[in-house]
Amino acid sequence: MRECRNNMFIQLGLICIFAFNVVCGNPPIAKTSNGTLYGTTMPTRLGRSIYAFLGIPYAAPPLQTLRFKPPQPPIAWNGTLHATTNAEICMQRNIYVDQKEIVGSEDCLYLNVYTPCIQCTEKHSNLNHDPEQQQKAFARFPVMIWFHGGGWLAGAGHSEYYGPKFLLDFDLVLVTVNFRLGPLGFMSTEDLECPGNLGLKDQQQAMRWVQENIAYFGGDSNRVTLFGESAGGASVHYHMVSPLSEGLFHRGISQSGNFYNPWTLTSPGIARMRAMTLGKHLECNTENSKDLVECLQTKSAEEIIGIDQLFKKFGYCPMIPFRPVIEPKHPGAFLIEDPLISVREGRLLDVPWMTGINSEEGAIKVAGIYGREQNVKELETNFDKIVPMSLLYDERYNVTNEDLRNEITATIRNFYFGYNAIDYTEYSRFKVVDMYSDSWFNHGTHEAVQDFIVNQTSPVFYYYFAYKGSISFSTIFGDPVRDYGVSHADDLQYLFPVGEQLFPNTALSEEDHKMIDIMTYIWYNFGNSGNPTPKITKVIPLKWKPVKTNSAPEYLRIENSKKITMDHSLLWQRMIFWDSLTRRLMNHENTFRHLKDEL
Repeated sequence: MRECRNNMFIQLGLICIFAFNVVCGNPPIAKTSNGTLYGTTMPTRLGRSIYAFLGIPYAAPPLQTLRFKPPQPPIAWNGTLHATTNAEICMQRNIYVDQKEIVGSEDCLYLNVYTPCIQCTEKHSNLNHDPEQQQKAFARFPVMIWFHGGGWLAGAGHSEYYGPKFLLDFDLVLVTVNFRLGPLGFMSTEDLECPGNLGLKDQQQAMRWVQENIAYFGGDSNRVTLFGESAGGASVHYHMVSPLSEGLFHRGISQSGNFYNPWTLTSPGIARMRAMTLGKHLECNTENSKDLVECLQTKSAEEIIGIDQLFKKFGYCPMIPFRPVIEPKHPGAFLIEDPLISVREGRLLDVPWMTGINSEEGAIKVAGIYGREQNVKELETNFDKIVPMSLLYDERYNVTNEDLRNEITATIRNFYFGYNAIDYTEYSRFKVVDMYSDSWFNHGTHEAVQDFIVNQTSPVFYYYFAYKGSISFSTIFGDPVRDYGVSHADDLQYLFPVGEQLFPNTALSEEDHKMIDIMTYIWYNFGNSGNPTPKITKVIPLKWKPVKTNSAPEYLRIENSKKITMDHSLLWQRMIFWDSLTRRLMNHENTFRHLKDEL
């Protein structure tokens, strides 16, 4: 018998047998439905040795005639595939960090699997064994599938950023996924030629792959948790309303993103207009969708991704030009109605959900504003023109009445700034942060939690992450000098070793390590059982209670390792303000639609 041991876990009494279809050795070997894999090993933060299988194809390469088409099953291979390095990232240009070059490849539909191996035995590692038979003999690990953020236009599931170093100190199987981005993943002609949501359909294909193959890696296909941040968190939420995702997962975690946020859904007509704009720029016939798609299939992927500059008006706003859409009804459609209607009419999958926000989410935009002096001046001077477009209420609610637009914009200015100018003072900076935080993230999460508890029987766990660590993502969002609080994406540093790549000159503090202990403990427990705090421990000295009260939702407030508390009515006055704005905008939208239908 060959043993793979870790002293710390032996001391903790957490030794378990991992047999299944992963063979201990150098390199480790795993069998899948498409072929055999060579993997590698990786160390965790606390010294555990785990197995990693990188660059596993979960779909056929979406090239040539498969461009703008739904993902197809992966192609089987002969021999053994070396799954020891990350695959190419999906083609992209990251506008959030002002990236100039286009990077990646269209051939990018790959995933990584990380699995613990505390003790392995060759006795039970016959690759021909049926995983269903082995399940009867061996316990299995919960599975957590990670969908990265990046506005559906940037990011990847690579090990350098979203590796297993922190989470795999617990007994779970981690899967990280690449999916198509930008117009290659989210262009839509709003008809059957290219109905859209290809990046979400890629995720769905990866979820089907997990159901079929994860037993080979020791995972329990009946305990699958989707989790993601920003657009990844919104993706998780979308799977909760897509009928084709039902049965492919059992819990969801949406960090700083859900489909109530204004940047997550394209209004009818806008997606087609943007597809036509793309086609015209690349000299394609845009008179009909078939000709447009066939022409775009002949263009280089770099040309298609490179059109992001066409849509920029204020920095990278309007945010995310190519995003999810409501598709016409057809077999394979991911989304066929407004997801808010799905929720309110009882068509949201009834699974446990964990969701929350960081205390200064808006820093993702505001750091870029304050990092360039002309942007602050422009926001102050042209507030009435920039804000309706940048906060996205103009597009989302089809605001055609100029008087209403001006009234809403003036109300927003007065609420956050009163008679004060928007300038370089700290007070002004954090007010701009609050404005973007509430519009882009906070109010949508507030609404989503309230609707969930009214329409679902499963629990929802709501959190507010306010821990200010050694470094912040605001330094790469456009301003490495000023303080912006706890930025959008700052929570990622305590679930994944992303900081090692992005902030190599900043070491984690002792308090940062304690926050890693807290966050990974909560996330693991939710993935394992649906309860983030099954018992009181030194790490979490209280029980996190699910939301019960619609009028004053309960939430977990995380400020530091010694200050984790239950509270209620998060940011209440600001949420009441946005409730009132939303009602006025929805009344206008409904009136506009009624008049349009009559015409």
